[in-house]
Amino acid sequence: MSKLRSIRLLGVLLAATSAPAIAQSGADQPPPAGPEATAGRTEESGDIVVTARRTAENIQSTPVSVVAFGAESLRQATIRDTQDLLIKTPGVFLAGSGGRLNSNFSIRGQSKALAGNSAPGVISYFAEVPQPTVGSSVPAYDLSSVQVLKGPQGTLFGRNTTGGAILYYPTAPTYTLSGYALAGIGNHDGRILEGALNLPIVDGKVALRIAGQLQKRDGYTKNIGVGGDADDLDSRAVRASLLLEPIDAIRNTTIVDFYRSSTVGGGSVLFKVVSGPSALTATGTLAAAQVQLALQRARGPRVINSDVDAFERARRFGITNRTEVDVSDDVTLINIFGYRKTEIDYFSSVDGLPTLISDGTGAIPRGLPVTVVGGRQTSDVAQFTDELQLKGSLLGDKLDWLVGGFYLKSKPKGPSGTYIPVFILPGITNAPFNYSFYTEESKALFGNVGYALDGLIDGLKLNAGFRYTWDDISSCVGGGTSPNPVVSPGGCRSGDPAIRNASVNKTSSKAPTWQVGLDWKASDAIFLYVATRRGYRAGGINSPTLAGRLAPFQSFDPEKVTDIEAGIRSDFKLGDVGLRFNASPFVGWYSNVQVPISGLNTQASCSLTAPGGTNAPRSPDGDCNAANDPSGGTLLVNAGKTRVSGVDLSGRIQPTRTLSLDLGATFLDLKSRSLTLPASLTPYLAVQAVPFNLVAKTTITAGARWTLPLPESFATGVLSADYYHSSSVRSSDAVLPAYDLVNARFDLNEIGGTRIDASVFVRNVFNKKYLASANVGSNQLGIGSGFYGAPRLYGVELRVRFGD
Repeated sequence: MSKLRSIRLLGVLLAATSAPAIAQSGADQPPPAGPEATAGRTEESGDIVVTARRTAENIQSTPVSVVAFGAESLRQATIRDTQDLLIKTPGVFLAGSGGRLNSNFSIRGQSKALAGNSAPGVISYFAEVPQPTVGSSVPAYDLSSVQVLKGPQGTLFGRNTTGGAILYYPTAPTYTLSGYALAGIGNHDGRILEGALNLPIVDGKVALRIAGQLQKRDGYTKNIGVGGDADDLDSRAVRASLLLEPIDAIRNTTIVDFYRSSTVGGGSVLFKVVSGPSALTATGTLAAAQVQLALQRARGPRVINSDVDAFERARRFGITNRTEVDVSDDVTLINIFGYRKTEIDYFSSVDGLPTLISDGTGAIPRGLPVTVVGGRQTSDVAQFTDELQLKGSLLGDKLDWLVGGFYLKSKPKGPSGTYIPVFILPGITNAPFNYSFYTEESKALFGNVGYALDGLIDGLKLNAGFRYTWDDISSCVGGGTSPNPVVSPGGCRSGDPAIRNASVNKTSSKAPTWQVGLDWKASDAIFLYVATRRGYRAGGINSPTLAGRLAPFQSFDPEKVTDIEAGIRSDFKLGDVGLRFNASPFVGWYSNVQVPISGLNTQASCSLTAPGGTNAPRSPDGDCNAANDPSGGTLLVNAGKTRVSGVDLSGRIQPTRTLSLDLGATFLDLKSRSLTLPASLTPYLAVQAVPFNLVAKTTITAGARWTLPLPESFATGVLSADYYHSSSVRSSDAVLPAYDLVNARFDLNEIGGTRIDASVFVRNVFNKKYLASANVGSNQLGIGSGFYGAPRLYGVELRVRFGD
């Protein structure tokens, strides 16, 4: 579809979705001032005040596609971690990249690559500080709100993204003595303890808030092989927030947080064995793999047979400081500093197979044990960020302006890289740990203005923003002399004898990005907008140092997108029934799309002297040397152009004050416009087009909330249920089937007029078995494996609140 036809389609969609707004009446309440104090606050209308544009706005008057949850909404949906957001947010896919703690968001077809070092298409923020690329999962306790922004971001804050941003806001300290304590138990011996204490130290000057959470649960996937049961839970987190207001013009908040998790990790389940030519046939392990697939299907996805004593460990420490200075009545200076130290280490049988025995039909002699593919990733990185903003208003508040700068430095602090044994013979051969030390530096200047055009049309406003970003990435990579991570970043550059063929590579990129839009508050109940944006995410480096045919792909270029988005926000009455209808049609054109190409592993049958021995796929680079193959057999390349169009929809029906029904959906149309991949790499694509990974074309959510007619002296009873549907999702050569989920919860709040609340929850009510994400999905390797979503989980909670 041409750009002109796409623009026309966008206009048709907007016109069609605007029709119901004619019958509207009623008014939105204006949001209170002070974005940091009010983010996520629920008003009487049920609306959330969001800060997506660095100012407090009613979500119904925000010119961007955004889904937001306040503190009580998070509790009612039993959202305890990043993955729980999925069922409440259409248009978002979430997968653990190798490990569940390594969250990988996908919005509008944009995500971090399935493997390798790439900038994410979607970035999560905690207290307005961007999270590291690896290990970005955020524990969802004592939060005031979570906001999901869709589409390119960057001209207002933080890092550039092409897909969106997830904003987590912790509850801020206040000058009242208050808090809560929560305890819960559930099946699989699930346990949770959580609480917060707010202490006013000096009224109006100093306040402290301390919060923490502890979660434990046995693994719900039984392991009959090596190691413990998978999909367990064992985490603890603590956070302290100190508010200082020495004078009226200065407000400073410092947040110190710590998180630790130590589990077996996700249970990787084998779900496919390719019967045609693959690495399985080349090594004589196809028949053994087919036997294991039959056994896995007979056991079902809740019982695995691992050949690895798996583990998944995460340790994170952070310091955030936000300083606001009122320079004058109309000008405010804001500085946001962030430090994040993140350690991730996980090891699993990613193929979902036990050790196989070769049958002699391939290159490996008969009777030898074979590990098809395993996986370990280790990352120890420190990240510093600082963002300086100056904002204000002019011309009698008709012109709002913001200018700022952003800086990020990410450096490895300890052993980092991957250990990926591919078709090794345990006790006979092994693979080395591949070290990949990446240092990233990003600098940007940005500005944004909003100008009220009431002189032309009452309620009309122009928004415009511009940003210029400079990114530099350097790497030191090399192969270890053992499978264990022992080399430090300095050792890679100084010639540590435990690393071989260490080499340094670097790349840089820079680009302007921008956004221009109009929004119109047509009436108290109708809000319309249209915007166009340019998004960008940095290029990067492949590892290790490549050779032969693959040498030209040592680095890859930035990816860019230009999009158009329109929207309507509307509230109206049909008799006594309150109705809400929101729609945001959009289309984006992407160029230099960064795509992972998998299966680039030198096969055991490779021989430089045999006829055709160095041809792909026997040797991707042509030298029959597995030591310089791309890490994990995956290469990141710029593969061509795509177009992603679609529409975000949401609505609410409120027949009475005590009953509300919420609906949401995202429909995507994905198109590969051109494929520019070199001929040497096209054999590694299942379809000769730019692939779309981790994208559900259709996602639908529905929720019901009913306040029961109980006596006030007894309790306030609330019954809620949520439905989620996802269409099929592609992950490399694997396809995850469509699935449906239902969650339910019953709350008794303020029991007997006290501040005691009791809850019963059930997640995955119908105990659906569904593939949540893929782990290995390569036809070249010959297998498909992945993580299954959680089974039916249920439990009870008791919460005691105190103070104001």
